[in-house]
Parts: sequence; C-alpha cells; structure tokens
Amino acid sequence: MSPLLDHVRSTVLSYVNMVCTILRHSIPKSIVYCQVHEAKRSLLDFFYTELGKLEQKRLSALLNEDPAIMERQSALAKRLELYRSAQAEIDTVAWSK
Repeated sequence: MSPLLDHVRSTVLSYVNMVCTILRHSIPKSIVYCQVHEAKRSLLDFFYTELGKLEQKRLSALLNEDPAIMERQSALAKRLELYRSAQAEIDTVAWSK
C-alpha cells in the first residue's frame, strides 16, 4: 500500500474510534439496551415470518439434514398427531359420560 493510503486509512480509523468513544460515553446504557432489545425482537419476528413462508422442501434443504432423519421426523410427527387426535377422542368420550 502507498503511504498516502495508509495515512487516510489511519485517519478514518481514528475518526471512527473517536466517534464510537464519544457515543459510548454520552448515551445512557439503558437506552442502548432498549434499542438493542427492540432490534433483536424485530429481527427475530422478521426471521420467523420469513421462515414460515418457506415450503417444507426448501426449509429442509436449508437445514441440510440427512434424508433418513427427515423421514423419521416426519413419521414421528404423524404418529404424534395420531396420538393427539386419539387423546382428544378419549377425552370427549370420558367427559360425555
């Protein structure tokens, strides 16, 4: 690198560090915490919404799981749904007596 480019880079880095230091000392931590907390919640909401829009196959591709494991998970999810529906029917019969 040229000496001029090094000098410019050093100057910009010094300026950024100075601004960060001023902000760190002048903004109350409670405000920063609230802003970070809200930003985190907003990003997670957006992330969950976007993931919910994806098709099952595309979501599975993103997870990059073994197809055998994915099939087992699907079979177990179906079995769990059958158990839940059976439990609901048992509860209906038990409460109607």
